[in-house]
Amino acid sequence: MDDDDYWNTSETKAKAFSFDDDVLSPQEILAIGQRSSSGSGEDGVLSSNISNVKRPLIPLSSLVSPKVLDLMVLAQSGKDPNKETKHESEETVAITLKRLVLGRSCSLHVHRSLKSKTELLDGAIAIGDGNAMLAVILFLIQTLNKKLVYELLSSRPLALNHYIGSLQSEGKISELTDLLTMLGRSPDSASQLGNLESLLRKTTNLLANHFNQPGVDAHQAKMVADYVKFLEWQSFAKKSELNNKSPLHCLAYCCSHHWTEGAGNMMSPLTLCQRQQISPLQYDWVVLNVHAKSNKWDIVESLFTKKDWLGRTTMSSHIPIETLLARLSELKAPERMLATCANKIASTEDRLRLSQKYKIHSVVIETLAKQKDRAALTNYKMTLNPQSEEYIFAENALRDTSIKWKN
Repeated sequence: MDDDDYWNTSETKAKAFSFDDDVLSPQEILAIGQRSSSGSGEDGVLSSNISNVKRPLIPLSSLVSPKVLDLMVLAQSGKDPNKETKHESEETVAITLKRLVLGRSCSLHVHRSLKSKTELLDGAIAIGDGNAMLAVILFLIQTLNKKLVYELLSSRPLALNHYIGSLQSEGKISELTDLLTMLGRSPDSASQLGNLESLLRKTTNLLANHFNQPGVDAHQAKMVADYVKFLEWQSFAKKSELNNKSPLHCLAYCCSHHWTEGAGNMMSPLTLCQRQQISPLQYDWVVLNVHAKSNKWDIVESLFTKKDWLGRTTMSSHIPIETLLARLSELKAPERMLATCANKIASTEDRLRLSQKYKIHSVVIETLAKQKDRAALTNYKMTLNPQSEEYIFAENALRDTSIKWKN
C-alpha cells in the first residue's frame, strides 16, 4: 500500500488528528478530564513503572470557562436553559436574603430587573428582618426612580414604617417630609399612635428589667417611671398631636380644651399636674399664657387675684412679681390687672420705676401723691393726653388739699 492509500483508509482517518477545528467538542473536553483523573491506559503503565512520581492533573477550568462548561453540561442533560435560568434567579434572591439576614457581605446590584428587586423587598418583609428591609429599600432608592420606590412602599406598610423610623432616628427631616408629602400624608403623621404603644411597651420593659434592679440610681429610676406614666397618659389621650411633646405642652392642651373638667379626670389640667409633678410655678405660667392669649382675662383674674383681710384686691401667684408684671404687659392685660400687680411690689422706687416703664398711669400718680412730690406729679401730668381719664386723675390729685406737698 502506498503512502496516499494509507492515509485515505477509514481506519487511519479515525486515528488521525483533525486540524480543521480549533475548538474542542464537549465530548473531547470530558474525555480529557476523564483521562487526566484515571489511572488506566498509558498513564497507568507509566505510574506502575515509576510509582513514586505523580503527574499533575489538568483542571477543566484551564481549558474552558465555568459558565461555558455549565451550558455544555446543561445541553447534554436535555433540560430547558430558560427554565434553569429562572430557577437560578429565584435561588439568587433567596441566597441574597439569607446573606442579608446573617449579616454577611453580598452584592445587591446583581438584581437588575424590577421584578427581582420587588422580590427582594417582599422577601425581606416576609422574613420580618428590619435591617434587611432597610438595606433593600436603600438599594431600591439608589437604582430606581424615587416615585416608583415610594409607590412600592405605599402598598407595604411594614417596610414603610421601618423606613420612616430610620429617617426619624437619623434626623433626615427633609427626606422624611418629601416621603410623607409624596404619600399624601402630613409630616406630623410620622408619629402614629402605634409607635407610641410600642415605645410604651419598650420603656415599661426597660423599667422592669433594668431600673428596678438593686444598685440602680434611684433618681434615674424615678425619671424613667415618670416617663412611663406620661406615656400612659398620652396613650389614654389618643391625640397624635400630643405625641413626642413635653408635659407642659400637654398641660397647655388640657388648659385650652379641658379646663372645666375636675380633678380626677385624666384630661383635667390638675390631674396631669399631679401625675407628672408639674410645679405650681410651671402651672401658673402655662395657665396665664393659654388663657391670656385667648383673651379670657376673667379666668386669669380669678386665678391670680384675691382679697386680703381688709377686702383689698391683691395679686397672688408663684411667678415672681416683676416677671409676672412684664408678661402681663406683653400680653396686653387690662390696666386694672396691671395696677393690681404693680401695687404688689413692696419697694416704692421699684414700683414707681416699673409703673412708668409699663405706663401704668394710675399707680404712678398714686405713688407720686404718696411721696408728696407735687413737681414730679405736675411734670408727669404734662406727658398725658389732655382730658384723658389719667390726666383728670392727676389733676384731682394735685388739687387734693389733704396732701401736704413737699414742694
